[in-house]
Amino acid sequence: MKFLLFVFLLPLVAKGELRLNQIQTIGSHNSYHLAPTPEEMKLLRVFSKRAAEAWDYSREPLDRQLDAGLRHFELDLFADPRGGLYAPPESPEDDVRRKPGMKVLHVPKVDARSVHPTFKDALKAVKAWSTKNPNHLPVMILIELKDKADVPFQPKPVPFDRKQMEEVEKEILSVFQRTAIITPDSVRGELPTLREAITTKGWPLLREVRGKLMFCLDNGGDHRDLYLKGNPSLKNRLLFVSVDPTHPAAAWMKMNDPVGGFAGIQRLVKSGFLVRTRADSDTKEARTNDKTRATKALASGAQFVSTDFPKKVPRMSDYEVILPNRVVARPNPVSAKGREGKVE
Repeated sequence: MKFLLFVFLLPLVAKGELRLNQIQTIGSHNSYHLAPTPEEMKLLRVFSKRAAEAWDYSREPLDRQLDAGLRHFELDLFADPRGGLYAPPESPEDDVRRKPGMKVLHVPKVDARSVHPTFKDALKAVKAWSTKNPNHLPVMILIELKDKADVPFQPKPVPFDRKQMEEVEKEILSVFQRTAIITPDSVRGELPTLREAITTKGWPLLREVRGKLMFCLDNGGDHRDLYLKGNPSLKNRLLFVSVDPTHPAAAWMKMNDPVGGFAGIQRLVKSGFLVRTRADSDTKEARTNDKTRATKALASGAQFVSTDFPKKVPRMSDYEVILPNRVVARPNPVSAKGREGKVE
């Protein structure tokens, strides 16, 4: 009887107060990235014009992106337990890249410029901003673990085994207290699985998670399965993972194609799940000012819409991905349908 009463009251609560899954925000893809220098770009074009165009975008520090209204980011991590693996030979001894710890970059050697060279540096920038803005909407940080050599002559990456995955968590907890993080445990509560928590009691009310962060794992396949090993519902873990909606850990999903996956994204959102999608890729949409994909992404109801162009780059076009009236967040067009306005 108590369960039935709760299910009956849940929609009424949602109508009065928005939950975490009932808003939509804009974020940046490869949020640390700095375009290759003109000299590097010239050389890159000789080998791959496509790569040169795809990597032709730059980011501001994460705290400035937060000031601009972005609320989710993506960071590519390379393990560097000894330090110096990704530091240029000419870099000084006090270069942060020479210290042990996770490094943030895109492709070693050929596209390695980063506004935040280390994971801790990126986290500290978010922490400083969060401290100054304690009532902010939750910030989602998407983490991609990289350990494959994509180009010749690059350093051999350190594999992300379970130990290195735990090191990622340790670095997060060296900057943020666990109570400042929306974790799978905090969402699951006393229920046996994360999926059951999402589909019955739902996500926390927005007011309960203001000032907090949420971390998600971009990787699928072997990396995701290793992270889940022994923790099928992510017990004691910090990161949410993208899995099939029937999986015990189902809560957040990555659906990067909002055109082909439009109906699928809407189904997931209507079922209570969080979804991240991409409004553009490889600068293609910006170069042609094509907003078809962005329009679909926003209409899909995906709570996290990622873009390389949160503001236009005039040398390319007027293309930019923003919410109506440039608000930071809005009631979700699918999971909070009928609600209007902005979410401060």
